[in-house]
Amino acid sequence: GSITFFTGFLSGSYPALFLSSIRIIDVLKGNMKHSKGATRLRQGLVIFQFSLSILLIIGTVVVYKQINFIMNKNLGLDRDNLVYFELEGETYNRFESFKNELKKYPHVVDVTATSENPLSLSISTSSPKWEAKQERDQILFSIVQTRYDYLQTMKITILEGRDFSPQFSNDSASFIVNEAAAKIMGMESPVGESLSLWGTDGKIIGLVQDFHMSSLYSKIEPVIIRLEMENVWMGFVRVNGNVKDAITDIEGVCKEFNPGFPFQFTFLDEQYEQAYKSEVVIGRLSNYFAVMAIFISCLGLFGLASFTAEQRVKEIGVRKVLGASVTGLVVMLSADFTKLVALSILIATPIAWYLVFEWLEKFEFKVNLGMDIFLIAGLMAMVIAAATVSIKAVQAAVANPAVSLRDE
Repeated sequence: GSITFFTGFLSGSYPALFLSSIRIIDVLKGNMKHSKGATRLRQGLVIFQFSLSILLIIGTVVVYKQINFIMNKNLGLDRDNLVYFELEGETYNRFESFKNELKKYPHVVDVTATSENPLSLSISTSSPKWEAKQERDQILFSIVQTRYDYLQTMKITILEGRDFSPQFSNDSASFIVNEAAAKIMGMESPVGESLSLWGTDGKIIGLVQDFHMSSLYSKIEPVIIRLEMENVWMGFVRVNGNVKDAITDIEGVCKEFNPGFPFQFTFLDEQYEQAYKSEVVIGRLSNYFAVMAIFISCLGLFGLASFTAEQRVKEIGVRKVLGASVTGLVVMLSADFTKLVALSILIATPIAWYLVFEWLEKFEFKVNLGMDIFLIAGLMAMVIAAATVSIKAVQAAVANPAVSLRDE
């Protein structure tokens, strides 16, 4: 709002001050004179308006690219068609029966239960111990406690080893780690290595690809996944493409196990998108402001082009009489405005680079700031300016020179 007010104030200030300072007698006598200072002020306002427009164009492009990057980023797990809900009552107490019942339906692909939402891990500890750990090492590891089929349901890629399985009786003392955890522990091939957590001494049975546990604002943390059959209260169900029927099936099973509990669920992809709601809003607002700034800039440039054409009307008439072509006159009238827009690009580009670079610094994972973004913004400004000026330039160039020279 402040940008709109400031731009509008500057755009309207000069005409208001200029018109109020005009002496009526000079207008009636045709003695209007225009100083170099007034001309420079008009040009300065056009430069300011176009600099602001270019700034907003660049900002809009960068915000759009970053939001697109966020929404299409490979998180190391598949967030689509994944429903989660709180396990309570009999869905918690008889989870294996609940799980088996769900898997009877054709629209249910996989089911698991865990203590943590994989996109918002909250349990962390520095207590894990391994052979090469030093006493001074106080590294925080995120801990995921889960039942069977966690990796399969989340579609987390296993790089080495295996997932937890009922076929192995000692998996309650086994661990799965991500790449970040293996790197911190100095293990190139962690499967088979000893690991101790919360008093349980066991072995690492699997290495998984890094996956994003929180947002793209932060780096990927080391994760340890352990099998836990009790303290897990969040159910995850992967469904196929027929989401509506799948939800109906899940709700029916939940009501069968818990008649008195309402079924409340969330899609993981919706929760992910909600985390970046402010970025989406910024993107939409930047679009509106960019369009508004371009429109105001075009008005200012059109006004300056009209004023210049009017001041040079007799010169244009003489040139036409002497054989100047319409194309030549359009180029002549447009040249000065092209310089103004080029100067606007030179002013706005470094400022825009600094501002978008500072905004992107909030993200650990972000798009690269290539020169193409700034070239596109500059080219757009040039095209818009050329189209705006050409309208008035062509009008002036095709006008009958007899009209402008009849008083001479």
